[in-house]
Amino acid sequence: MSFIQNRSLKSTILWISIPITMLFVFTTGLFSYLLASDQLQQNAFTSISDTVSQTESFLNDKLTDLVTSLTIIDNDADLSDITLRTENPSYNLQPGDFLQLNRVLNRAFPDRSLIDSTLLSYNNDRQAFYRKDDLTELVKISLEPYKLVQATDPASIIHWLTLHADPIVTTFNQNKSGKVISLYKLLGKDMEHIKGIILFNIKDSFFQTILNNPTISNNGYLCLISAEGIISYKKVEDKYGIKDSELQSQILQTTQGSGKITITNEYGKEMLVVYDTLKINKWKIAAVVPKEELFNKVSYIKYLILVLMFILFVIVIFFSNFLANIISKPIIRLTRKINTIQEGNLDIEFREMPQNEIGILNRGVRDMIHRIKQLLTQIENEQEKKRKAELEALQFQIRPHFLYNTLYSIKHLIEMDEKKEASRMVSALSDFFRISISRGSEIIPVSQEIEHINHYFTIQELRYGDSFTFEIEMEPAILDYKIVKLTLQPLIENAIYHGMKNIRTKGHIRIKGFIQDDDCVILIEDNGAGMSAEQLATINASLSDKRTGEEGAGFGISNVHKRLQLNYGMKYGLSYESSPETGTVVIVTFR
Repeated sequence: MSFIQNRSLKSTILWISIPITMLFVFTTGLFSYLLASDQLQQNAFTSISDTVSQTESFLNDKLTDLVTSLTIIDNDADLSDITLRTENPSYNLQPGDFLQLNRVLNRAFPDRSLIDSTLLSYNNDRQAFYRKDDLTELVKISLEPYKLVQATDPASIIHWLTLHADPIVTTFNQNKSGKVISLYKLLGKDMEHIKGIILFNIKDSFFQTILNNPTISNNGYLCLISAEGIISYKKVEDKYGIKDSELQSQILQTTQGSGKITITNEYGKEMLVVYDTLKINKWKIAAVVPKEELFNKVSYIKYLILVLMFILFVIVIFFSNFLANIISKPIIRLTRKINTIQEGNLDIEFREMPQNEIGILNRGVRDMIHRIKQLLTQIENEQEKKRKAELEALQFQIRPHFLYNTLYSIKHLIEMDEKKEASRMVSALSDFFRISISRGSEIIPVSQEIEHINHYFTIQELRYGDSFTFEIEMEPAILDYKIVKLTLQPLIENAIYHGMKNIRTKGHIRIKGFIQDDDCVILIEDNGAGMSAEQLATINASLSDKRTGEEGAGFGISNVHKRLQLNYGMKYGLSYESSPETGTVVIVTFR
């Protein structure tokens, strides 16, 4: 679950929608294939079964007509009369008898398109009537091939002979070898008293047309199966053939009148055999079809469904990507804007979006940014006012401190009747405060700050006499830079008060200014008493602490440091270097 949650919105939509939709398409395709496959198989089997059934019905009707015609001849009175008269060996057929026999054949002659020839033998000792193509011949035949030993009542049984050569045609015309299917009835009360035969020869072409006409499949065929053999006309590939003996054996072993069986031939091909039984003679009519051809439409459907599924998969991927873009693009644009806000850029253009959830969110963020801008402007104004107030407060904190000390010195000069020196100090103090005011400016050029320091040194020389000297070395380039006014005076005051006061030798203060790495640096060096390592560490630690105060660094130093940081940044301000009895160096850094 976390794998999905940690992905982008578009990726999440694709990871969820595509597999689910593909699963749905696959499941639908699979069930469609299974249903279509089952239905096609049922339809194929039904179609073959209908073909077999219709062919069986047609053949049965035609053969029933032949049996009916044969029965009519058998029961004809004229035939009975002639048969009775010819039992007398001395009786010779008269012309009228021949006409009578022709009438018998004419009255019951069946469908001429179906019948190849008829044979009427009424007495073993006499010639038989053989009719073919409307011509009647007298022939001498033997009934032995037609006698069935197993027949117990030959006078009431119709017999059938499967496809065979017509013996009469082959006997009298050696150039012809026509094949026929025969049905006949022996005349006589039992096997020992057979005296004749009524026989119909059915045309081979009739069965050929019937069995070849239905199109089962490329290598499927119809056949007639009897105990005497198989009648089949269509030539199929060897790999789809079944040996006649095997087909005959398995079909004749079936106990049902109709049904289907599967036979695997010697080539390993599964052959479906659908069969039915002719009621008139119990012959089997069977359709033999290779299963792979029977179900080739199933394979076609399978590949069609696979192609359709592939097309649907492509459509699903395209549509899911399209849908994900529609949903995610506005959110992505809004997210990028929010990332820009996180980077501190509030100057973002918000376009109008549709009146939906994304549009509401977009307007909410836009209004929030507008409100943040207002608040930031308000905060900046308040901070600026606070900074100015704090600077003014710091400056006022410094001015009374210095003013108090200077006035105290003037007081002492007056008390000592040093009026000229007191006047000079008052004049220096006046110039000092003139520069300090600087027309209300908080930031002044370094040159003015140096002039301000010169007045300060004048005041301090008058206070302390010749107990110290000073020198100022400033690079010309630094004089035009801006510095917070009253930066150096508190530092020089500390150098005089803390550094020079505790030494016996004459003190010296050196002020040096220069440019270093685009920053301005002013060094205030004295040769005073210096500081111990612990004092130095305390002062520097106090200056590095944002909550700097009077502790450690002292009131004046901490205020100067804080004013520099307020104007230039936290990396600027003061730092100290010192060691006992060697002096102290104050480093002022600004830009």
